[in-house]
Amino acid sequence: MANVRLDANAIPKGPVFEPTTPAVHRSGVAAVDAADPADAAGAVDTSGYQHCRFDVATTGAGFTSLDVQVLFWNPRQGLWFGGAQRQFTATGRYALAVEARGALVFLKVTAFSGTSFALSADYSLS
Repeated sequence: MANVRLDANAIPKGPVFEPTTPAVHRSGVAAVDAADPADAAGAVDTSGYQHCRFDVATTGAGFTSLDVQVLFWNPRQGLWFGGAQRQFTATGRYALAVEARGALVFLKVTAFSGTSFALSADYSLS
């Protein structure tokens, strides 16, 4: 049985989660995304993994709020569908974890209130 730990009596303890090394998803984002991406080219491929964690870093001036949403790609329809949303009310470093179940996902900036911002997002899979 792959990815299962055994206790001292050879009884399965549960699955082993081996997260991937963080990688860049988006960097230098300084404007709200006007629309969903045209295709899945910039998406995170979570094939073989259940969860995707985005590590989001934000900076800015006059920062009031910044909204992000995780999009899921539907390959049959060739369209994005909205998933989890989060609003940040201060600059800083945040984690946003979603259950991806092997989907193609993308972190979209949906709204901003303030003078200026910069966002970067890494991802890791488990």
